[in-house]
Amino acid sequence: KEINIWNMNVADKTDGNVAKIDLDCAIEHDASIGTMTVGHNLILAGDIMGVVTMWERSKRRSLTSWGGNTKAWTKVHKFTPWKSGVLHSPAEISKQSILQLRFLDRGTFVSASKSGAVRVWDNIEALSAFEVYKKKNSHSMKITSDLVTGIQKLAPVKDPTTGEECSAFSVSSTDGHVMSMALYPRDPYKKVHDELVMFHVHNNTADEDESKSVDVDSIAVSEGFTSTNGDSFHPVVITGDSHGEIKTLKPEWRSVAIC
Repeated sequence: KEINIWNMNVADKTDGNVAKIDLDCAIEHDASIGTMTVGHNLILAGDIMGVVTMWERSKRRSLTSWGGNTKAWTKVHKFTPWKSGVLHSPAEISKQSILQLRFLDRGTFVSASKSGAVRVWDNIEALSAFEVYKKKNSHSMKITSDLVTGIQKLAPVKDPTTGEECSAFSVSSTDGHVMSMALYPRDPYKKVHDELVMFHVHNNTADEDESKSVDVDSIAVSEGFTSTNGDSFHPVVITGDSHGEIKTLKPEWRSVAIC
């Protein structure tokens, strides 16, 4: 239930240590933390109750913030799947436990729960309320009956029909699938959620038997780059599976999205 933030400074060469690590501050959380992610001077912590708490680094850092003072970080939002005042069974709560988190940008992040659903929370910078409820502020899709093992941000993709550019991310699961999803930009003139669609599905199969799916345990994305001799390399998704194999794939949006 505690987030410890450490500060690392390169030590003097005569000290004998490569670096010195000190406790910057400790942030108290309301429930046991299942997963975390950081970015844009923000911390997201997802807990076993299904709640994601956002902390923001203070713009003006107090000189007394070292050594356990939490004033360096401010709790700005709690993103919850629960209606206020409604009781739920332990089984219902367990299904909402947060397993994965990933920022798409400062105003958008993706969470995945034990139920096998992914939820996109967007337009965060326009929020004023501390408690943010799923009904009006998120879009979700159940993608697996197993467990989500990873979420990775992709480069923006274009709808092949309209040419509209969308944010994108890939999700891996223990049922052997890697699903790539696109998030259409919010229409500022309509009070509706961003539309979330699935545009690519990869089934990770065993080399010796392509009818059998193999658990995808981890997922990463390599950045695109240009080599010194001018060759261009596009971003690819890298997966690691329960057979100890590492594979690559390139999610492409070639046809009508899977809804």
